[in-house]
Amino acid sequence: MKAVKKILLYVTKAELILSALAFVVMVVCYFLSVVNRNFIRASMPWTEELALYSMVYMALLGMEVGLRDGTQVCVTALTDKLKGKFLGRVLEVIASLILIAFIYEMCSYGVSLVARQMKTGQTTPVMKIPMYMLYASLVISFGISLVSQVLMLIGKLFNIPMDDITRIDDIIDGFIKKDKKEDA
Repeated sequence: MKAVKKILLYVTKAELILSALAFVVMVVCYFLSVVNRNFIRASMPWTEELALYSMVYMALLGMEVGLRDGTQVCVTALTDKLKGKFLGRVLEVIASLILIAFIYEMCSYGVSLVARQMKTGQTTPVMKIPMYMLYASLVISFGISLVSQVLMLIGKLFNIPMDDITRIDDIIDGFIKKDKKEDA
C-alpha cells in the first residue's frame, strides 16, 4: 500500500509544479502587458491571451489541490457528527464515489471536446494556438483529479493514513527546504 501513497505524492508534485509554472507564466505576461501599456505602447495582445490561458490551467489544477486538502467549500454538518463511526465512513466513501463519478464525466466530456476541436482546426484569436490546447486543460486537470481521488478512496477503504499527502502546505514546504539545502 506504500505504492498508493508514492503514486499520489508524485501526482501531487507534478500538479504543484504545473500550477506554479502556469502562475509564473501568467504573472510574467501580465507584468509585460502593464509595462507595455504604460511605457512602450506597442501592440502586444498575445500577453493578455497567454495570461488568460495560464490562469485557466492554474485554476483547474488548483481545484484538485483544494479537493485533496479539504479547502474546497463543503457542508460537513452530518459528516462531523458521524466522524469516527461506521456510518460516517460509509458516508465518506459514498461521497468519494459520487465525486469520482462527476470527475470521470467531466474528464470524458473534456476528451470529446478536445477531439471535436482537433477536427475543426480552430485556433486562438491572437496567438493562433490550436483551441484544443486550451480545452486540454479540462482533460489534464480532471485526469489528475480522477487518479488522485481514486487513490484517496483506496486509502480510505484500506485505512492508509494519508495525512502527509493531503497536507499540501507541508509538501510545498518540503520543496522549499529541499531547494535551500541544495543552495547551501
